[in-house]
Amino acid sequence: MAERRHTDIAVIGAGPAGMAAALTLSEAGLRPVVFDMNATPGGQIYRQLAAPQVDATLMGQEYIAGRSLVDAFVTADIDYRPLSRVWWLDRDGEGYVLGVLQQGHSQQWHADRLILASGAMERGWPFPGWQLPGVMYAGAAQILLKQAALLPSAAPILAGSGPLLYLLAWQYLQAGRPPALVLDMAPASRYRTLMRHPVRAWHGRSYLLKGMRLIADLRRAGVAIRQGVSGLRASGSDALERIHYRHAGTWRSLPGTLLLTHFGVVPEPQLMRSLQLRQHWQHEQQCFVPDRDATLSAGTNLWIAGDGGGIGGARNAEREGHLAGFAAIASLGRQPTKRRSATTRRLLAARRRDLAARPLLDALFRVPEGWLAEQPPETLVCRCEAVTRGELDEAIAQGGSGPNQLKAFTRCGMGPCQGRQCGESVTRLLASRTRRSPDDIGYYHIRPPVHSITLGELAADDFDNTNN
Repeated sequence: MAERRHTDIAVIGAGPAGMAAALTLSEAGLRPVVFDMNATPGGQIYRQLAAPQVDATLMGQEYIAGRSLVDAFVTADIDYRPLSRVWWLDRDGEGYVLGVLQQGHSQQWHADRLILASGAMERGWPFPGWQLPGVMYAGAAQILLKQAALLPSAAPILAGSGPLLYLLAWQYLQAGRPPALVLDMAPASRYRTLMRHPVRAWHGRSYLLKGMRLIADLRRAGVAIRQGVSGLRASGSDALERIHYRHAGTWRSLPGTLLLTHFGVVPEPQLMRSLQLRQHWQHEQQCFVPDRDATLSAGTNLWIAGDGGGIGGARNAEREGHLAGFAAIASLGRQPTKRRSATTRRLLAARRRDLAARPLLDALFRVPEGWLAEQPPETLVCRCEAVTRGELDEAIAQGGSGPNQLKAFTRCGMGPCQGRQCGESVTRLLASRTRRSPDDIGYYHIRPPVHSITLGELAADDFDNTNN
């Protein structure tokens, strides 16, 4: 391992939250180090925005809105380190030690203060055949569109629940490759939620109007949409050949070679779990979120900003990035200026208004809580280690009462993704089978490496001292 480097403050992630935090710190005269897995800043929502590969208007207004943030970030005095994976994170006194893999070389860093802006990931959602070639996440398909202008060779079928489902369908339509079918698996009762919660509907009116416009455009173009779908399966010998779905109580089947699924996003868990931060099950968003105080602090000299602290969207992530930056500056003993105080009040007020719409969106796109328990026993839960739901049930019957016991019994969660895709599913299944709450069940213990790293990369000397 190379000699340990030091920084006063590090930011992990260069999405809206990470960029905003770094800009706030830079404007205060600090020079944060920003570690980012991607080649360019922007995160998922603003991916490739600095050099768009497709017409920016095709991606929608939310994509274009990030240009000023990206432009400000790339011109600021920030030690930006793209293609850097933080594979190890631990406490070191009142600071933090990071293992970073950058361009094939391993580095060790010590940060006195840390802002985690690691963002969100798509929720793992097992169903029969989800491991087949030809079945992939809608978010991954959108990455291919943004980063390489790649479109499907054949009309895809989109299935799941969440705003991204209709957004990607609309983007494909604008690109001249409309989907063959959209299978909306949100609960059929969701529209009654609007009537029961008119205040929430008012707060979320911009989101609702946007969704209605997307659906209207798709219908006008002749894209078939099935709402209230309650079951999904994929089949094929060596790759996807047919998609099966249950609609209005009846199973239907159609041929297909590309199925894009999306069941919402959840906070990326691994780095927070590495630090053993306190987390709780957020019932509305149906996922674990870290405990944070009013300043977004999750521990000594540690702040969590953006979707990693709870799903709130790009605008909220940017606001939280600025707020985390202000909190980090205050921790240095600097008295807030009148301008900074006014900006903080404005950001907090805007954040409260924006987050007031989240409960409505969570209800509209809620995923079925008992889904996994109802899937066939041969359904893979851990694709990395090929562990089925039936094998997990057998391990539970033999006394496996927690996620880590099931990991030891079945190897579920020991694969390359380190439990990212199966961790929440295991918690859900255990909660269903043992009639306990997800908070009582908990989650895997996460140990380094949180990203795959070879022994060669671990042993490689770091000769690049140009950014020290």
